[in-house]
Amino acid sequence: MRRFYDSLLALTEKYYWIFFTLAAGMLAFLCFRCLGVAQIDSWDEARHGVSAYEMLQNGDFLVNTYLGQPDYWNVKPPLSFLTVAAGFAIFGYNTVGLRFFSALFYLTASVCAGLFARRHSRLASLLAMVFLCANYFPFKAHLARAGDADSLYLLLFTLAMLAMLKIRQNQQWLYVCGLCFSLAFLTKSFHALMIAAVGGLFLLFTGELKKMRAKTWGLFLASALLPLVVWALLRYQYDGMTFFRHMYEADIAGRTAAGGLEGHGAPFLFYITSVFWNFDYSYGWLSLIVLLGAAYLYFRPLRRPGTPLPAADLAGLFLWLLVALLGFSLISTKLMWYVYPCTVPLCLLAAVFLAEFLRAPRIPAGILGVSFLAVLGGSAFFVWNNYLDNVRGAHSNALQTFIMEQFSREDALAGAAVYLDAYDPFLYANTSQWEQNNLLLAMLEGDLQCRDGGAEAFLADEEDCLLILSIPFLEDHPALLEYQILADNGQYLLLSNAPAGSGETQPAREQ
Repeated sequence: MRRFYDSLLALTEKYYWIFFTLAAGMLAFLCFRCLGVAQIDSWDEARHGVSAYEMLQNGDFLVNTYLGQPDYWNVKPPLSFLTVAAGFAIFGYNTVGLRFFSALFYLTASVCAGLFARRHSRLASLLAMVFLCANYFPFKAHLARAGDADSLYLLLFTLAMLAMLKIRQNQQWLYVCGLCFSLAFLTKSFHALMIAAVGGLFLLFTGELKKMRAKTWGLFLASALLPLVVWALLRYQYDGMTFFRHMYEADIAGRTAAGGLEGHGAPFLFYITSVFWNFDYSYGWLSLIVLLGAAYLYFRPLRRPGTPLPAADLAGLFLWLLVALLGFSLISTKLMWYVYPCTVPLCLLAAVFLAEFLRAPRIPAGILGVSFLAVLGGSAFFVWNNYLDNVRGAHSNALQTFIMEQFSREDALAGAAVYLDAYDPFLYANTSQWEQNNLLLAMLEGDLQCRDGGAEAFLADEEDCLLILSIPFLEDHPALLEYQILADNGQYLLLSNAPAGSGETQPAREQ
């Protein structure tokens, strides 16, 4: 039995790169498959998309705008908007362009973390990759499959921490860490301070702080601050201190205020109970593995000599996990995606401790074999659920589907003025106002001029325009029966007030 089990483990060593490539391929599949299918979400994703779209339209890549005006609600520096704009430039004005780089950033962060785990063993590296494939919530919202800032922030956070763990080998990695902090700030503003907190404590606890010379300090500060200073000076030329004041009010004053910003307050233990001790997903099991591994390493009478990783590496991983988790738990505003960067060290620590257990020479092979099968089965279950819910389960809603079906940037309706009076499945309500997600989609699909006011405003408009209307709403506006119907899918209508044959419209589209 032992010989068979050892042969099984030997396969992970002999064919490591094949297994790693397969794991990376599975991760890429989860990131990119059906990437453009899911409905666009309002707020962060829609605001980023609109700002990136307008950057390309107006050629201003420094100031993010919303509907042509400087955006003082989404007060983030420009880096994440630029990545979305790059996606549009490469893939066109569509949802794939909106989300492509977010998917790529999560894939890159995961591969880098998986390669780092080889410092313990190749088995740990493979386990880390599988655990990152089962990382459910980042695939669900606001990260791997969403066009906003969080995926780039997670990548830069991860690279900063991995560079931090290499500082003891070569202090020049400190400059990489500083640059990642700077770029993270240019992505998600004051959230980057968590990187500084973890890095500062690591340098203090490991004694590296005392070894740093004046030249090292100077180069480190230059790498960490120079990009920020350049951006701040450029931004100041545009609107003085206005943007920076709004940044502080939103990200510091607002999110630390009692009750949380915009009602997103929650108890201190919110992240623990909702994510890290949630056994409905992989997180609870990974946290249990980490707790048992830490107890075995550090607490008598279980304490054993030696560690599966250098002591400084383990300290760095625990700081990465716990400092960020504690820091975001202390802030009154609680949003799930704030702690996404903490899931990476959780996966790494669990992979290292589990690989150490599965390779233990003194544990009976039968116990190890059953444990190995349990790990494979459990991992497959959580990866499969991730695929079913977040990839295969991705879908648009009826209103967004109708907009995509009726408009194209190449047809006669491109650039038209459009009113909306319809049931919005995203809001679960009727609306005559363009919600941010539908507004972005209308811009991407047909460069449309979105106007609020619904059927009443459409009827009063003397210029050529269109109306998207829920069919039951015809009863409230019988005058609309006289207007030309361009499309009817049984749920929504596309109406035009232009006379038939004017050239401003096209024949009704069959559904």
